[in-house]
Amino acid sequence: MFRSFGFTRGIVALAMGLSFAGVARVAGAQCAPRPDALRGVWDTTSATLPVAVRPTAEGIGLVRGIACRPDLALDDGIVEFELAPPSDGFAGIAFRMASSADYEIVYFRTSAERRWIGVQYQPVYEGETTWQLYHGDGYEADIPARVGTTSDGWLRIRLIIAGQRADMYVGGDSTPLLRVRELKRARARGPIAIWAAGAEAKGVTANVRALRVLPLGGVTLASLAPETASPGQLMRWRLSPRYSARDSTAFADTLSSEARRAVATGRVATAELSGLVNLTASIGNPAGAQRTNVFGGAGWGVAYAAVTIRSERAQTRRLSLSYSETVGVYLNGALVYVGDNTYGVRTKDNLGVVGHEGETVTLHLRPGDNEVVLAIVDKAFGWGFRARLDSLDGVSIVP
Repeated sequence: MFRSFGFTRGIVALAMGLSFAGVARVAGAQCAPRPDALRGVWDTTSATLPVAVRPTAEGIGLVRGIACRPDLALDDGIVEFELAPPSDGFAGIAFRMASSADYEIVYFRTSAERRWIGVQYQPVYEGETTWQLYHGDGYEADIPARVGTTSDGWLRIRLIIAGQRADMYVGGDSTPLLRVRELKRARARGPIAIWAAGAEAKGVTANVRALRVLPLGGVTLASLAPETASPGQLMRWRLSPRYSARDSTAFADTLSSEARRAVATGRVATAELSGLVNLTASIGNPAGAQRTNVFGGAGWGVAYAAVTIRSERAQTRRLSLSYSETVGVYLNGALVYVGDNTYGVRTKDNLGVVGHEGETVTLHLRPGDNEVVLAIVDKAFGWGFRARLDSLDGVSIVP
């Protein structure tokens, strides 16, 4: 189960008394590239394997966690394997691993009918997955109910990785099921791994065989149309470091002097072409750096993002937002809005994703500089936000 958020205005919590936590990499993280890696040997330090089942060079079964092959490192290349029918949870293929907490991954979703029903790409930073930030066309696809399998029901997978693009073929089809618009992590050579996760995983969640890595050869992948931001999108923000936060927290009515100093001296981050500010990439895991993914999150964190709106006159503007997971909006130090987009809170089908800016805050601007600060709280599945103004007439934006 995922914990919901409760808010009580007037209680100082997020905006005061915060303890800073840095984002340095965790020492000793597994699955980093190694020139002396033993051939055909899995690193299972961060994985739980089924009892009495031993991995082979071409296959492995996982209950949960991540198991990598340090000898199978690639930058560009082709990964092929067969995936057993699901029993529970999620299974994935990780690649270009910097560690057991930092990598790219395409993972498979299952259904109550115990079949693989979808695939989705996500970059992982310091152990936090980011599917709430990267979804829809270019990042996920449904697996057809009728898809080619082996005689014993295993799914054939072929993943082509080239530059900042990747295509995944399923079931021997000649057309890619998933065309990843853009790989988000910096391009680097790293090992591959098999990943398994699930809140209730008890049996073998990910079971693969016939694994092999091939050179890219002459294969190329065409570029896809880039994402574009909406008019009025706010693309440059000053970011604070990460601070720890309680799992049930109120936003203070007034932004603390500590938070104001943090954004005043924070570094400037530029949003992606879509307008997304990926805090997980910019700041790190909201719980602090982890050795590996903790399904459902290792703890809550908060960060502040600030922008200055320089207004020619007193006027009203509407700020539209999308965020994960909760937000407090401050205008000139005063709290003017609280929002909650936590997984499952609004409706049972609410996934808590960041996308179209569907919530609107009225900003009463004074002449001159107006500071807008977003306090963004997150625990798992992607920390980030998007924001835009209804009009830039009579205003200028200063990060």
